[in-house]
Amino acid sequence: MTHIKRKIVTILTDDHIADAEKITILRQLEADSLSKERSATEGMTPVDGDDGEDLKTIENALRKLGQEPVEAGASSL
Repeated sequence: MTHIKRKIVTILTDDHIADAEKITILRQLEADSLSKERSATEGMTPVDGDDGEDLKTIENALRKLGQEPVEAGASSL
């Protein structure tokens, strides 16, 4: 399990964090992941094999909280 996946599980299962705050945290993780993915496609950073999986995990977590992930992918930011 990647660091991001562990972090997401911790966020989702923490009853002391309100859903709105969980969504805010997940949105930041989503933005960071999309930014990293975009910079990799532009040749700025090496491609990490887990980036796509991390983004899918973040998107699934957002859906569990009733949110839709960013639709256009890395180019949307």
